[in-house]
Amino acid sequence: MKIRALVLIFLLFFASFYAMDFINKSKEQLSLPKIKEQVEIKSGDLVFRKENSIISQMFSKIDESAYSHLAIALNIEDDVKLYHLEATEDEDDLKIQSVADFVTGAEKIAVYRFKDEINETKLKEILDEFIKNKPKFDFDFSLENENLYCTEFINEVFLKLNDKAIYSYLYDFYGKKGISINSILQNPDFEKRYEIEF
Repeated sequence: MKIRALVLIFLLFFASFYAMDFINKSKEQLSLPKIKEQVEIKSGDLVFRKENSIISQMFSKIDESAYSHLAIALNIEDDVKLYHLEATEDEDDLKIQSVADFVTGAEKIAVYRFKDEINETKLKEILDEFIKNKPKFDFDFSLENENLYCTEFINEVFLKLNDKAIYSYLYDFYGKKGISINSILQNPDFEKRYEIEF
């Protein structure tokens, strides 16, 4: 009985501490613009996802990543579109989706932001060029051909944008070098904005 009482007191103290922390936040910290700034997706942000599927689980295990796929955001006048390369039954492998469509079926997402300012006009031109060229998904996962897989596509966008690769290492998968999700997540030029589990 004493243990239950102690646990109950501890839980009440813990809950009151977090309630006071929330109450003590200033109006400025709880304002809609401040909250929106925390969850806003800007042009150049990378949106990572992990789905509850066998394929997603398999891809996340390749380099022990928490995620299996990613997209790059383009935000024009508060209309956020996510660009990513994914093999589906559609004719086009380059997908342009709303955030809601991209996260459908996701069990977890995260948004990472490049530390330097993104040239939105240049990013749009690069993405428009990719749309025009209709890249194909690379089922060989090779860096030596013209087809692209999701992380390679994002790396190519940043190469054209900043003349700099965004992977921190090349992952060795049975003798084949590739760009893994983790090799991008570990790039110190990106910072995690937030992570959401569904």
